[in-house]
Amino acid sequence: MIDQFDPLTTLTSRLLAENIIRRVNEYEATQDKLKASTRVLPYISKQQVMDELDISDSTLFNFEKHGLKRYKPRYKTSLIYYLIDDICQFVVLDN
Repeated sequence: MIDQFDPLTTLTSRLLAENIIRRVNEYEATQDKLKASTRVLPYISKQQVMDELDISDSTLFNFEKHGLKRYKPRYKTSLIYYLIDDICQFVVLDN
């Protein structure tokens, strides 16, 4: 029985592990950045998302088109909110 993996298996395993570690680090960094200010609720406004992630309105619209869920108050308003965790997961998974 051979105790070592072949070079291709070793390389593939290492690349997968590095990719997973990179994505976890990105998720944590994004989450830290979005949670940096003191928030009482788990929501963040559309404007804050654009400001904090330095993205445009069209980029955020594209995120929504690809599955990011928006939240709006029940009363008539133009305000839009997102769950912070949704933003974090979406930004990391979108890479």
